[in-house]
Amino acid sequence: MAIAFAVVYTFEDDSGDTATASIHVPTTFSLSQYTEFARSMADFIDNMVHGIITGVDLTVAIDISALTGNPVTPFADVEEIGAFKFITADNRPVMVNIPGIGESQVLAGSDDLSIVDAGIAAFITAMESGIAVTGGTIQPCDVDEDDIVDTVFAREQFRASGKRR
Repeated sequence: MAIAFAVVYTFEDDSGDTATASIHVPTTFSLSQYTEFARSMADFIDNMVHGIITGVDLTVAIDISALTGNPVTPFADVEEIGAFKFITADNRPVMVNIPGIGESQVLAGSDDLSIVDAGIAAFITAMESGIAVTGGTIQPCDVDEDDIVDTVFAREQFRASGKRR
């Protein structure tokens, strides 16, 4: 499997608990076609559930099995989060949380991440400047596609483990 797409529906019940369901779809359609599919399927699902559908996401699973430069260490802890706050050109905030930040990347006596750490510095540069791909550069942005231009903070936080998107 090189790439796989799925439409993921999020449901909520009367107690506020949430759950998800995924429907895999072929990889040969346009974004507008996937949007049309997701909305139509939501109508079918909505007619058979007692909870509400609170959201739909299109996920793209990409095979990264060739990554070998980051083995699990004895000190790995996905509950130690690197919390990054960026801003766009219009000064809107964008938060990105990366699980598994190591204690060696945290400045002594604080919860600030070391922005001179090679891995953290490279991540921040990629977020602010984008990543060159065939035919252009993909620049991280906010939901309105306004480019990220600066970092407000990078700090360690602790969160319960579990799935995040």
